[in-house]
Order: sequence, then structure tokens, then C-alpha cells
Amino acid sequence: MGTEVAEFQAPQAFFDSNVLWDVFCRLVAVGFFGYLLNENLMSVITFVNGSQQVRGFHFWASVCAKSLVVVFVALNCVLLVTRRRPVKKTNGARPRAMALLGTFFFYLLAIPTGQPSLWQAIAGSLLLCAGTMMAVIALSRLGRSFSMMPEARRLITTGPYAIVRHPMYLSEQIAIAGIVMQNFSLYALALFTVHFWIQVQRMKHEEDVLRNTFSEYDEVMGSRARVIPYVY
Repeated sequence: MGTEVAEFQAPQAFFDSNVLWDVFCRLVAVGFFGYLLNENLMSVITFVNGSQQVRGFHFWASVCAKSLVVVFVALNCVLLVTRRRPVKKTNGARPRAMALLGTFFFYLLAIPTGQPSLWQAIAGSLLLCAGTMMAVIALSRLGRSFSMMPEARRLITTGPYAIVRHPMYLSEQIAIAGIVMQNFSLYALALFTVHFWIQVQRMKHEEDVLRNTFSEYDEVMGSRARVIPYVY
């Protein structure tokens, strides 16, 4: 029986303590976000230099949205390299799978490009601007406690985290809603709904880790909503 328990726990012990595994995960994540950073930066440059549209409100809203995405992705790269070692990690494959799906879902199943009306394009750009700006603020507040996986580093309860428990995921959904608005279809709406469900599962797994690490997190859960104040 003792041997069976040791064998069953060995994979989890590997994830919890193996430094090489942690370095490997960081390198893969930084490589991916580094690729995204280059792609988004080139997209901004190409859009500004090659756009034939009148440089009015919609043009500058698009430039702002694209530039904020560059800042957000660059911040991801920096924090993935400099983040603290976790105090505690999640158990099991499902929380990790939800984290990976939540991060890469819209890159794996890209929304088909549509032909939005002017009001759709403007509304989508504004949502993307607002969501990405909120995400940059939330990520800056997380700082070196940032993680893609459900892990506990340091409990953050200030800034946007004083309003809701998961401002990062709220911000991301607002930004994605902007992309859906610009390329609206039933397929895009279905992807948005599935992604939101995945993110809710991700939040629950993160809350489990935080509750098991920080005794004061029960008070945090009782004093603020998960993503929308007074609603959810």
C-alpha cells in the first residue's frame, strides 16, 4: 500500500518540486508570448503605415486597441520571467487543463474574420481598448505573483482586486467581447460562451488553491464578487 501511494503521488511531487520543469514551462510560455508580441507589434506597424481609411475616431481607436495588446503581451513576457516561486500549486490535471484552455482557446480556434459595420467596428475597438487597459492594470497589480496555472504566490487584495476577485478574467472577457463584436457570428458567440465557462472553472480552481494557502482568503470571498460587483 505504501508503494502504491508513493507511485500515485510521484507525478504531483514532480510538478511541485522539479525546478527544471518550472524552467521549461516558463520558456515555453515566454516563447509563445514572445511570438505574439512580435506578431502584434508588426500588426500595429502595418496597420498604421498601410491603412487607407480616414484617420478619424475609428482609426485611432483601432491603433489604441492594438497598441494596448502589445503592452499587455510584453508585460506577460516580463512577469513570466521574473515571477516569484509559488508557495503552493494545484492538484490534478483538470485545473491545469482549464488554465491552458483558458489561455490558448481563442488562439487554437480563431474567430473567422468578418465584415463589420462601422458601429460594430467602433464598438468592438472600444471594448477591446477598455478590456485590454483593465487587463494591463490588473496584471501590473499582480506583478511577480502572476501565473497562468492555479498557483499561490502572494495574496493580492488591492487595486482592482479590492473590487472583484478576478479582475483579470473580467478584463479579458471584455476584450474578447470586442473581438466578437467586430467579427460577429453565431459561431463567434458560441466560442465566447464556451470560453467564459472555461474561465469560470479556472477561477474556481484558483480559489481552491488560494483558500488552502491563505486563511484570510475566506474573508476575501465573502466581501467581494467573483467578476461582476453585486451580480456574480
